[in-house]
Amino acid sequence: MARLRAADAEKRAASGYGPDFLEAFARGLRVIAAFGREKNHLTLSDVARATDLPKPSVRRALYTLTCLGMAASDGRTFRLTPRIMELASAYLGSNMVSTIVQPACERLGDRTEQSCFAAVLDGYDIVMIAHSLHGRPDVLAPTIGLRRPAFNTAAGRAILSQLPDETLDSWLDHLEPKVMTDFTVTDKKALRAEILHVRQQGYAVTAQELRRGFHAIAVPLRRYDGATIAAVCVAAWVEDSSIGSFAEKYLTALREETEPLTPQLL
Repeated sequence: MARLRAADAEKRAASGYGPDFLEAFARGLRVIAAFGREKNHLTLSDVARATDLPKPSVRRALYTLTCLGMAASDGRTFRLTPRIMELASAYLGSNMVSTIVQPACERLGDRTEQSCFAAVLDGYDIVMIAHSLHGRPDVLAPTIGLRRPAFNTAAGRAILSQLPDETLDSWLDHLEPKVMTDFTVTDKKALRAEILHVRQQGYAVTAQELRRGFHAIAVPLRRYDGATIAAVCVAAWVEDSSIGSFAEKYLTALREETEPLTPQLL
């Protein structure tokens, strides 16, 4: 078995994962995650730089993915193949939320003529689990598995607003907010106040905090026992619209499509 680099050994010791942690498996997942919308064809060196892994480890991971049909190569660059979706489908197929919410997202897209999506909270990010693409296409268009920060997104704040105060305070204490536009709120006291305001009014609206001209409105998605498990969001590019008019335009549709889902989410 190959020995870990000293730096990797230190990271494992600091992580507390323990001796059963499969380093090779973790490295393979990091190699997969190196690919993306703007990085769909990568050389071995590209992947090594993106993952901070040794080239021999990257080579073995890419070779394995190629043998499994999850990656392909032209001899110089590598790309993922559609078969990689088997990994995502394992989650989506076992997740009732995605199955139930996807039709609602499609209906919302048709009603609003804007992009909409459902997302869950994963650490300090939201991850999209269902979507419908309408309106102006852009790199912000929702896709399954897309990650975005939770602190400055409407969907993230909708979910965070439902956390108990102690859990929310702990989340904010460890948050490292980054400025993304001139409108991004990074002050933690202001963030907490905004999240509590979302809790009170029952929905979240963000205006240009993620991207200039990009507005979003989201409501918490609750299961049958009242627990919040996700958020559903309508997102749009709005050049000449105030936050108030934007919320008024889409909030009714959001509530009408999400509230009937609660009894179905066990």
